[in-house]
Amino acid sequence: MPDGSGNTKGISMTPPGSRKTKVLFVCIGNMCRSPMAEGFARDKGADVVESYSAGLHPTGVVSEDAILMMEEHGVDITRQRSKGLEEVPFDDMDIVVSITGIPAAEVFPSDFKGKLIDWKIDDPIGSPLSVFRRVRDEIEEHVKNLLEEIRKANFSSKT
Repeated sequence: MPDGSGNTKGISMTPPGSRKTKVLFVCIGNMCRSPMAEGFARDKGADVVESYSAGLHPTGVVSEDAILMMEEHGVDITRQRSKGLEEVPFDDMDIVVSITGIPAAEVFPSDFKGKLIDWKIDDPIGSPLSVFRRVRDEIEEHVKNLLEEIRKANFSSKT
């Protein structure tokens, strides 16, 4: 059960050498936050994670402002598209990160076998670029922390 803190300690990860940890980032429209998280995970964690993103109510487009903010950090998300949960292999996920503002336990099936994590990050849609930058930086920090925990868990299971 998620505790809402975003704490990933105690995550049981896939042993090294078998496969990468599959991580799904979910926001409301798969337009801003979850595409940025997927982009950072792909850019900074390609060695340990296979990253995906989806929206509860996908808009069909990734925000131009989100694309611009990621370009400022050298991460290209122009090939990503807004998609719904039915378009990703949800049941195969090891970790699902909810950035929806709704507790993950209320959104996702109770029989989900992976780890559910809640991140409380503002939705920047319709906000000035300064807000997008702040949100992008928060997402980057959260993704870095998650990747660090995954790497530690993978290393621990190796020793």
